[in-house]
Amino acid sequence: MKVQWQVIVGIVLAIVIAIFAIINVDSVEVNFLFAKASWPLILIILGSVLIGCLIFFCLNIVRVNSMKKQIKTLEAAKKDLERNLAAEKSRKVKVSEVKVADEAPKPTV
Repeated sequence: MKVQWQVIVGIVLAIVIAIFAIINVDSVEVNFLFAKASWPLILIILGSVLIGCLIFFCLNIVRVNSMKKQIKTLEAAKKDLERNLAAEKSRKVKVSEVKVADEAPKPTV
């Protein structure tokens, strides 16, 4: 359900940005540090949106990779805990078997 809402919000934002860009088609002067250029505002808006998406995508990749690393660490810790639990269970079984054998009634003569 969460993914559906993200898709819906993404589509709505894309429509709003497209309408905003289409309305603003006037030519504007863009000042780079070393040069100036006159471009249509629609290209500036769409370029800014694309650069923002690229930055978001790169940050998301970093987050996903760190989560994958955390998952591997947690899985290793889980396996270690499962081994320790299995060892403790086997130790308890052996101890209880010994106690049962020791507590058996002795025959009376």
